Amino acid sequence: MYQVILSINNNEEVAVLPAVPTDLGPQLPQNNGTYEGLSGDYNTLGPMGLWEMSIASFFPVGRRYSFMPADAWTDGWKYVDFFERNRPRMLPFRIIILDGNGVCRMNSPCSVDQFEWHVKRNGDISYSLTLREYRFISGAK
Repeated sequence: MYQVILSINNNEEVAVLPAVPTDLGPQLPQNNGTYEGLSGDYNTLGPMGLWEMSIASFFPVGRRYSFMPADAWTDGWKYVDFFERNRPRMLPFRIIILDGNGVCRMNSPCSVDQFEWHVKRNGDISYSLTLREYRFISGAK
């Protein structure tokens, strides 16, 4: 079973998502261009764009489901607070995805571009999250 871990400010605070969606992975765009020539259009290969990923699942409230990682919080409101409190800080988050063997499949800084949540009838919190790659800007050397 995969694990998704989000952290802020060099692991100042770490959140292990309690329920990983069945389909999980980034969209990896490439900024290619099309140019018109005398004998038709030409495709030029450009640099890689920023990856994006959408995650939709739920946070439990007051219960631990059998599929949840041991480090996941059972109070779903802690997740809501984690995102709502840290997004205005304008610091990048970090996403780490571990496969069932504990092998790291993704470890990347990212921004949380969108976060929506709704309380379900059973009291759990459904949410959707849109992440986008964050690239640190470095000065010229």
